[in-house]
Amino acid sequence: MTLKATALLAIGAIWGAAVSAIALHPDVWWTLVFAALATGAVGFGRSVGLARVLGIAGIWGGAGAIVASDPDHAWISVFAFLATGATVYSSMNRDAFLVGLAIAVAWVAATVAVVATGGGPWITVLAFLTTGAVANLAEGRGAGLLAIVAWIAAAVLIVLLDGYHWFAVFAFLLSTLQFGAFGFRFPTRIEWDFRSDDHSDSVR
Repeated sequence: MTLKATALLAIGAIWGAAVSAIALHPDVWWTLVFAALATGAVGFGRSVGLARVLGIAGIWGGAGAIVASDPDHAWISVFAFLATGATVYSSMNRDAFLVGLAIAVAWVAATVAVVATGGGPWITVLAFLTTGAVANLAEGRGAGLLAIVAWIAAAVLIVLLDGYHWFAVFAFLLSTLQFGAFGFRFPTRIEWDFRSDDHSDSVR
């Protein structure tokens, strides 16, 4: 089996974050189970691409920082694993760096909001949902930029207001607007398909 450099980078980011958190709080050792599952999702022989490496590094870097700040939030490693799988098996291009950055920013923004305010760890679930949405879009550039702006704005407002974590809901909703604003193709003409002998692929 050939080892892929990008896979090794992604796996290194996963274990670096998980082990660092456990070094501070040994009682959350079970998060290694989800780090191992995330490793299996990546695989050593899979060429994931640098864009996915960027996203996975953001996912686990954020999750590890939250767990390190409060071991009661160790359950976030479950969603870090799920977000890793959503990123690895998504349809995003290998060079979709703006999409990878959007995934990383969503998790880092959620981390900043949680650590700075000491609450609202549930917003990482929204970061996971954002990951799945952004990573599977055909037109990822505009969608990625929108997600970046939305999550940074949400994190700033949450920190400045010392709470109001529901701003993350708006960040998630704005991130998913791309399905309509960037992914919808407007029709260009009408095809008059009333003939019964029309056996083209478009009507099958």
